[in-house]
Amino acid sequence: MVFLDKLTKEQRSKNMQAVKNKDSKIELILRNALWEKGIRYRKNYTKLIGKPDIVLTKYRIAIFVDSEFWHGYDWENKKHEIKSNKEFWINKIENNIKRDIYVIDQLKSDGWIILRFWGKEITDNLEQCIKDIESAIRSRYKKMKKYSTISKELSYIFEEEANYKKAVLTHCFQTKEQLSIFNYYSSKAKEFISDKEFEDLLNSFEWDVPFLSAKKPKFTFIDLFAGIGGMRLAFQNIGGKCVFSSEWDKYAQITYEKNFGEVPFGDITKIDEKDIPEHDILVAGFPCQAFSIAGKRGGFDDTRGTLFFDVARILKEKKPKAFFLENVKGLINHDKGRTLKVILNTLREDLDYYVPEPQIINAKDFGVPQNRERIFIVGFNKNLKIDEFKYPNPINKEVNINDIIEDKPVSVKYYLSTQYLNTLEEHKKRHEMKGNGFGYEIISKDGIANAIVVGGMGRERNLIIDGRLTDFTPVTHIKGVVNRDGIRRMTPREWARLQGFPDEFIIDVSDAQAYKQFGNSVAVPAVQATAKGVVKKILRSY
Repeated sequence: MVFLDKLTKEQRSKNMQAVKNKDSKIELILRNALWEKGIRYRKNYTKLIGKPDIVLTKYRIAIFVDSEFWHGYDWENKKHEIKSNKEFWINKIENNIKRDIYVIDQLKSDGWIILRFWGKEITDNLEQCIKDIESAIRSRYKKMKKYSTISKELSYIFEEEANYKKAVLTHCFQTKEQLSIFNYYSSKAKEFISDKEFEDLLNSFEWDVPFLSAKKPKFTFIDLFAGIGGMRLAFQNIGGKCVFSSEWDKYAQITYEKNFGEVPFGDITKIDEKDIPEHDILVAGFPCQAFSIAGKRGGFDDTRGTLFFDVARILKEKKPKAFFLENVKGLINHDKGRTLKVILNTLREDLDYYVPEPQIINAKDFGVPQNRERIFIVGFNKNLKIDEFKYPNPINKEVNINDIIEDKPVSVKYYLSTQYLNTLEEHKKRHEMKGNGFGYEIISKDGIANAIVVGGMGRERNLIIDGRLTDFTPVTHIKGVVNRDGIRRMTPREWARLQGFPDEFIIDVSDAQAYKQFGNSVAVPAVQATAKGVVKKILRSY
């Protein structure tokens, strides 16, 4: 190969101009050959880093056509052939080589197949270049399975510890753009999968989940006691990236994976805090338990044996910029107020966070027709020098049950039998006689729901009248006949809407599990409104 430095100044200038031309001779040769084969492409694709010369967007294949001199072909040998202005050219070409490596690595991490052809390859063996491109297209057809398919295959392959191994791998898939976090998970993955298997798997599928987080996030967070991901959804919606999730319930894990493409790690009590990646915000909807503080000051050590302790030990180890905790309203008076006292003392004194007074937030004030009060606790690392925080004001959006009712008539299985209605009536009368005021309730369509809860009379406290049913033939075993007054339970989808989950949210579990999952989840809009304030604070603190 003849290098530029063996040319005259005039020849060198002319050749350099040609190299910089978007339509160089070697590029045109390859493009024309692709066109004749019926392979359509985009040229000089500015939407991708490095602006590849040819891009097959359908197959996620990026092609670079490189001149030997500018991109350092056989560089260790050829650089010694440079005679004039040697220091300048060596420095320039080596910077080009570094840039090429960086661009290719970035594109590969985003799932692109990279093909790189030298000019001599195209001019001397064009046919082989085309074969290589066609081979890449065929491999893409084979490789690009849906994530849901990959997930099933992994469960079958792994068998033992399948959920843990899938948790590791899916956290790899989700954090490809966060290199340090990706490296942490990939090192764990390679304990049970070979390098080649891992590399092949990493770029072998297309996502078919509805809620992927941003590739270039504004902040990172972890999702503890994750449930079905209500908190995650709220923080993702405002630009966050989840880098760790934990949830022990296997059915909640199923729903979580279906929607986010990630299997949460299991029991947080069994996970070492040192094994959790660095993050900006810790997010947790932890269960409340009483603490024993007799004769003690009620701090970090007094939380041992409780699930809040797991939140505290992670905060202590990782020291994130902020946290967001959610719990039932009853936490205020739980164990005569001692539980909340220990929690706040631990956060403020032992862990050294600025924690404004917790606030009761009602879902009905943030665009969903549900009277659901929950306590929110936020805090900021004192290194950020944040000393004030305001919880969000209600948005004053008028909503009612009509806004969440299914568009089409629902299955007869949601309609109550006459016998069961009679039972509910008797039950309500007994409680009224005792002055309890407990029992079933039919919610007006222009009203709002009671808080949806798990177990007991949870579903019966939010009955509605829906007269659209025309076929009253039972599809389940019931006593009596289906009532003709149109009285039914809300569907799981309606409960999802009561919690502010979008209709794209996948419900792929039994109705019993779905009611449990949404009943245990959060009102997404209320969390999101508060999260905005938290994120705004930490971003401003830089």
